[in-house]
Amino acid sequence: MKRISQARKSLLFSCAVYFACYTLIIILVYFAFANLANQKMSESVFTMEDLLSYKDELVQENYAKIPAKNSKTSAIIIFDEDGRIQYASNHTISEKIFFQDLDMIEDYNSNNFFEVLQDVGSDGSVEYTVYLNGYEGYDMVPRVLNYCVLDEAYRIMEGGLFSDREYLTQREFELLSGVSRFNGTLVKYVYQNKDGEERTLAFLSTAMSDKHYNKIVESVNMIWLVGILNVFLIIIVFAALFFRKIKIRIAPLNQIITSYQRGKAAEIDPSTVPSEFHETVCSFKNLVEELERTREEKETLYKEKQKLVVDISHDLKTPLTVIQGYAKALSEGRVPAEKQAAYMESIFTKSKLATDMVNDLFMFTQMEHPNYQLHLEKTDFNEFVKSFFAEKYMEIEEDGFQLSAEMEDRPIPLLLDRKLMRRLLENLLSNAIKYNDKGTTIYIAMERRGDDAVMTLADDGVGIPEGIAESLFQPFVTGNRARTTGKGTGLGLSIAQRIVQMHRGSMELVRPPHKPYHTEFCIRIPLGESESCAEKSGAQ
Repeated sequence: MKRISQARKSLLFSCAVYFACYTLIIILVYFAFANLANQKMSESVFTMEDLLSYKDELVQENYAKIPAKNSKTSAIIIFDEDGRIQYASNHTISEKIFFQDLDMIEDYNSNNFFEVLQDVGSDGSVEYTVYLNGYEGYDMVPRVLNYCVLDEAYRIMEGGLFSDREYLTQREFELLSGVSRFNGTLVKYVYQNKDGEERTLAFLSTAMSDKHYNKIVESVNMIWLVGILNVFLIIIVFAALFFRKIKIRIAPLNQIITSYQRGKAAEIDPSTVPSEFHETVCSFKNLVEELERTREEKETLYKEKQKLVVDISHDLKTPLTVIQGYAKALSEGRVPAEKQAAYMESIFTKSKLATDMVNDLFMFTQMEHPNYQLHLEKTDFNEFVKSFFAEKYMEIEEDGFQLSAEMEDRPIPLLLDRKLMRRLLENLLSNAIKYNDKGTTIYIAMERRGDDAVMTLADDGVGIPEGIAESLFQPFVTGNRARTTGKGTGLGLSIAQRIVQMHRGSMELVRPPHKPYHTEFCIRIPLGESESCAEKSGAQ
């Protein structure tokens, strides 16, 4: 039952049903009009062969069912064995054909037939020779069975044919010749009725005029024309019904597409559409879900860009306002001499902060561009990190911080953009120094775990507030919610994470950090082939 139900929901099944119905109706229409045309032709041209197709009606004497009376070119008359008329298809034939004429009419069931030849003598006299011919056995050529010779007055002069007569009448001679006053031909057919009584049927077929024949042809052609018009009408009706059926079957799919175009969410049940469209429905649902996710991501990206513009304006406005105010005060001479140096120092500090912010923003937008290319070099990552922190060791101590390093002795080969990787380390170290108190220990650890190079950079300082831990890698997020400390641009960690991602790696804030750390960053970079990394960097 389930399979039958699925078949009924199939569009192919519907097409097959419609095609079968259409074909059946066309066949029925064809046979109906063919029957009408044949009936019309039969009524107009009724032959002896047509008559014998009603043999059962003749035997049963159901003469009303024989269409001979509708024919204008033929007629029949039936006699019993005593010569009484049992049936005549029209009044004329009953007046023209008599029982006595039957001997001179050829028998339809017999292989014998009459042949009349005319011979004109040298003296102008005319003689007629009447032959009774017939086929015997499998002979293909008829043989003369009997004959007689008639003079001009149809007197029998010699021969054994019609030996019981001295002469023939003109009517009898015409019947023998096959030419009657009816302008046609006569044949007889002898049979027995249902009661075993003998019946003799005379069939008269008259010649048809050209006018009458053309009229019959026109009538038949008109019947076929109407039939063709009906076929075309059926085609149009079925096409309209089929189109409507298809439209109804796929309407749910069109509705959900229209709803989505109007921005309205809609669900579709695959069982409401033809089974051939189930896969299409599922694919469309997946596409809609993917488009919805893309739309949400696009909207989120748009909001982030809007927020980015607001944050840039906010973070640049503060130092520029200070610079503008202090510069105006200095230019107007409103600053005491003893404070001028402090004003100048503040102007320099704020301008440097604004410059750093613009540089970081420029670098951040550069790296976000899809055509940004990495300049990769084969590098010992372990040695690279050691060299960086060795270089920064004095600066770290001067700032009042301590450094604790745990590095492997073996090389960790990687394909790196050395400039970007140095910027990564600069940003992480700068953040650790900016947002922690003096005396904080900065920890750096390098190791190789399987197919990854793993770097841990941590500290035991103040830690990162829970309120910003979730959004730490977003642009313009700093350790101070008020964003007024002026300690950083808020792009450092965003740039650092992007650099790691461009090297096919990952960077995360470990929560909770391992003891004794209060802040812990873990960076993983896979140890891949140069081709893979180069391809990835080009794609970024």
